Amino acid sequence: MTQEVISSQSGTYKKIASRQSTPASDTAPKALVVERGLTVFLGGAGMVGSYNEDMVSALQEVGIANPVHGNYSSLVTGLDSYVPSLVDMLGDASAVALYNQDETDPVVFEYGELQKCTYGSEYIEKKYLFGLITVRQYDRVECIPTSDLLAIKLGRDLKAIKSTDFSLASIGIGKSLPAAGQFNIIGYSWGAVIAARTAIFHARKGVTVNHLVLIGAPINASLKAAVCNHPKILNTHIVDLVSQGDPIFAGMSDQQIVDSALKLANQMPTAEGHFHYSGNNPAGRARRRQLAKSLHAKGLR
Repeated sequence: MTQEVISSQSGTYKKIASRQSTPASDTAPKALVVERGLTVFLGGAGMVGSYNEDMVSALQEVGIANPVHGNYSSLVTGLDSYVPSLVDMLGDASAVALYNQDETDPVVFEYGELQKCTYGSEYIEKKYLFGLITVRQYDRVECIPTSDLLAIKLGRDLKAIKSTDFSLASIGIGKSLPAAGQFNIIGYSWGAVIAARTAIFHARKGVTVNHLVLIGAPINASLKAAVCNHPKILNTHIVDLVSQGDPIFAGMSDQQIVDSALKLANQMPTAEGHFHYSGNNPAGRARRRQLAKSLHAKGLR
């Protein structure tokens, strides 16, 4: 029987309780399993449809490790779960022009050609709405009339902009950045916009992106240049579908995106052109497997 009271130079100690330890039946050392790599696929507007799961399966079949598909909605976070998929899809599609530029680009959206004006050197500055809006009235303004009936340009103050969160959690991925293997991001259509923003978000935080794949990507020149030139994005693969009749291509302007809307609407029901890889039919599944093989050939693992 064990002693109930133990006395020592530092004091007297009384046992309160004890518990017998039971050795494990298998005492052999266990190998630590580490997931190798992470490949994120982001689909088109709405990021819904069975082709997302099928694209993940196609990537697995060719040996690309740990593929998953994510979800990033232009709606309020979580709201896309409570609205019809068509509403979510239209919301994402209409938001493309607000997301498709780099955050260092002072122009958010531009359509048509605005008036070209020169201003005098003297002005009176007035502030409205508690200083949020500043209006300058110049002593001299000379403008050349524009020929465009509709001309819009939205800008932003870069000094006031905070970096948008495009972490894995924000795009619906419940996994961590890989400790071993490749970190790859694949985006298609609206998903290509979010893929590019996700890649540059991580690259600017010092995370290496092994492969960024942008398929039918309606991104502006500023975002294309950012992802193609950042040293932490080791390989950027631009997959334009122009040969399939797709009006969308990486580096296009906002006006070209808006003007392509009618053609895209005509292509969507037949899963052709811009929607070449989204068909929920044998042809679509075959195309996705062909795409997966081509990505494996480009070095994605």
